[in-house]
Amino acid sequence: MQSVRIPASMEQLCRVMSLTGQLLEEAGFGEDDRRLIEISVEEIFTNIASYAYKEEEGMVWIQWDIREAGEAGKEAVIRFQDEGVPYDPFARRDPDLNLPFEERPVGGLGVYMVKQFMDTASHCYEEGHNVTVIRKVVTVQTT
Repeated sequence: MQSVRIPASMEQLCRVMSLTGQLLEEAGFGEDDRRLIEISVEEIFTNIASYAYKEEEGMVWIQWDIREAGEAGKEAVIRFQDEGVPYDPFARRDPDLNLPFEERPVGGLGVYMVKQFMDTASHCYEEGHNVTVIRKVVTVQTT
């Protein structure tokens, strides 16, 4: 398990993405699966960096747990924790993709993609912390 506690700031996005990509590649995740997970990590981190702390600066703790998941499979579980404003990104109704683009309300598409790309995506607020967990199980490439 790898973890980091960093400022919840867009200046840290490259660091988060680099760590995510490196860990997934080292674990043998294929390019397509890595991209889906990376997009999801980027979305969750960006939401925290953009909205969790309003005016003040805050921190986010990210844990990457990549483990065996059955025969030739691996599971990536990524946990985000912050002390920002309580907010469940998954509580919002999914966007209506049948509406013409100009009629759709702004926001929500990124979180919708996370829910589509990951096997599970959950949020809870406990003991003053937002805790968001995303999880994906994949068949890994063998060399």
